[in-house]
Amino acid sequence: MRKLFALTAVTAALVAPQALAQAKSHEGFSLGANIDFDRSSVDATGTGAVSDSGNSTGLGLQAQYSWALGSNFLLGLGVTANTGNRKAGAYSNGNEAYIKDRYAIDLIPSIAVNDKVLVFARISSVGANGTSSSGSSTASIQGLGYGLGFRAMIDNKLFWQAAYDYVKFSDVTFSNGTVSSFKTNILSVGIGYKF
Repeated sequence: MRKLFALTAVTAALVAPQALAQAKSHEGFSLGANIDFDRSSVDATGTGAVSDSGNSTGLGLQAQYSWALGSNFLLGLGVTANTGNRKAGAYSNGNEAYIKDRYAIDLIPSIAVNDKVLVFARISSVGANGTSSSGSSTASIQGLGYGLGFRAMIDNKLFWQAAYDYVKFSDVTFSNGTVSSFKTNILSVGIGYKF
């Protein structure tokens, strides 16, 4: 019995640091750049009544810090900013509908599959501007986003990642009386550096 206990203790001692190393290898500050493939839509009532969608590609930038909270669990806090106008369709008057200046504060729970691969979920508070190509109507929009993704280390510092996010913005009323509801689906692929 003593030999079994000793063997179990030695095995646990050898395995525990390696398991903790899985989470620790992903802990810390990181910066990333992504190519975003957006599929956005707008539903509008009133003056510009329409239900339409559009596709866009753009650059997304992110910064985050992750803390190892166990052998393979991490919790991250980050910010994401998306550049450019993201097409969401067209209003009935012919003006294009856009989501622009999108930014998010992200809460990112993650599981380290091993010391090279991380799987994560993302919950985001998202802000942006809803606008039309005429430039006459712009309004701030707020929403909630949910996402899933993974990150794989290329070496000790460089990584690549892919994620899918869905954002639903609250309805907004423009000065011309049009009530618009924006939604967006984002597939992102990118690279980054962990400090």
